[in-house]
Amino acid sequence: MVTETKDRFVNTKAPIENDGVKRQPHERDESPDGQDQEPRGIMKQAAEDLAQGLKDTDRYGTCGQGLEQAVEPAPDATGQANPQPDRHRSMRDHDSVEPVPGKNR
Repeated sequence: MVTETKDRFVNTKAPIENDGVKRQPHERDESPDGQDQEPRGIMKQAAEDLAQGLKDTDRYGTCGQGLEQAVEPAPDATGQANPQPDRHRSMRDHDSVEPVPGKNR
C-alpha cells in the first residue's frame, strides 16, 4: 500500500500566479486565472488577415464551410496583409530577440 507523503500531494485548488513567463504547452494551467490576459499576437494577426479578406490557408483540406461564412471582410478590405506590431510574439517559428525595424533577419 502506498503511503501519501507530502511530496506526493499537489494542491490543485491553489490559483496559479501570472508571473509573465511563457510556458511550454505541457506547463500551462487550464484554470481561468492561469490564462493570458490579452489575445496572443498570432491570433490578432489571424483576425486582421481575415478582416482584410485573406484566405485561411491553414485548414488542412477541410470542407469549404466555416470561416468564410462566419467572417465577412471589412468593406474597405484591400486583400493585402496588414502586419500587426506584436505579430512575432507567441508564434511557433520566430526569432528569440525583438526584430530590428528596417532589417530582415
